[in-house]
Amino acid sequence: MGSNKTGNYYFFISPLHQRLSDFENRFRKWRIFNKRAYSRSSSSEPKPRILKPSKPVCFTSPIPRKNMNLDLSSRRQRIHLESMETSISDDDLNDKYKLVQEMSGILKINGQVYEDVKVEDLIFVTDLGSGTCGNVTKRKLKARAMAVKEMKRTDNKEESKRIFMDLDVVRKSNDCQYIVQCFGYIITMDHLYICMELMASCLDKVLIARNYIGLPEEIIGKVAYSVVEALKYLKNVHYLMHRDVKPSNILLDWHGNIKLCDFGISGQLIDSKATTWSTGCTAYLAPERINRLPYDVRADVWSLGVTLVQLAVGFFPYKEDPSQNMTPFHLMLKITNEDPPRLDPTKFSPEFCDFVNNCLLKSTQERPKYNQLSVMPFLIRSAESDVDVGHWMANQDQYDPPFPPRE
Repeated sequence: MGSNKTGNYYFFISPLHQRLSDFENRFRKWRIFNKRAYSRSSSSEPKPRILKPSKPVCFTSPIPRKNMNLDLSSRRQRIHLESMETSISDDDLNDKYKLVQEMSGILKINGQVYEDVKVEDLIFVTDLGSGTCGNVTKRKLKARAMAVKEMKRTDNKEESKRIFMDLDVVRKSNDCQYIVQCFGYIITMDHLYICMELMASCLDKVLIARNYIGLPEEIIGKVAYSVVEALKYLKNVHYLMHRDVKPSNILLDWHGNIKLCDFGISGQLIDSKATTWSTGCTAYLAPERINRLPYDVRADVWSLGVTLVQLAVGFFPYKEDPSQNMTPFHLMLKITNEDPPRLDPTKFSPEFCDFVNNCLLKSTQERPKYNQLSVMPFLIRSAESDVDVGHWMANQDQYDPPFPPRE
């Protein structure tokens, strides 16, 4: 099948048109050579002599043909991105294991270094929850409390990539105050343990404890500012996007600090575009990710917008009530086919409503990136606000306590 390229478009000659062209060539040759100066012998091949046609002949098809103009740029890019999903070889993963093994068992907590730490030294206290890659428990090392994410090593290459992406991001991001801090890690024959600072709770547990009553707008503003700063850091310093922004991955400590966690499916950015198709939580996926189109950091902006609406109204915005069960397929249909969620302008400030509306623009070209979000009035106001999130947390006693006692 023949093809020509112009710009971002490919012009294809269909198989049918190719066959017609071949037939014309054969027919043209037959018309020219169909007259001979002698009769054909049964024992020899004819020796044709080219004669001038007695009448004009048409050498083109009477049926007009047009090239088929197909925009395959997005499809070609999708194929390219999907192929990169499995580009890491088993040898590469083994090399990563060897490199991080050297620092295994070295923990640095509040300036104090602990060496040759074994899993047995981490005294189990209680379960805290689970993330993309494994379970999280509260443990203590010589009376110092920490959160420990336990991830099982596996022969599955995709799972191994998730494990090492989570470790790689969190251990390199201790210079960002909006990302959960890593003390170190321990590698055993069959598990990886990432030791992190202990946080008070995550936002989805806060909503559940508040019986799905939304958070105050000034608290949500601090959440929005902290998450945007964390996402900007990932992009500008590590060329990554998070790809799983949601309330359960946003943590608070007892001082009111708000931090992003769980980087198991973070994606590398090349020319500001994501290069793989690892899927986050369906409920927070941007329309372009559901439709398997090329995407960039604005997909995380969409996820942030859905998260902020949920924090404001108290429950997931695509549900009519918190108890409603929806299949992932039903969710995807609503996200792609329905108008995006909106806040009630009689209950929230115009700046907050405008910020959310911009985050939830379905057009990726119109949806703002991080730097544009940072100069929007709602985020500027939130950055300058002196609201004490820690004080607000301490006064949540009227609800089922979402926070464990401060250590």
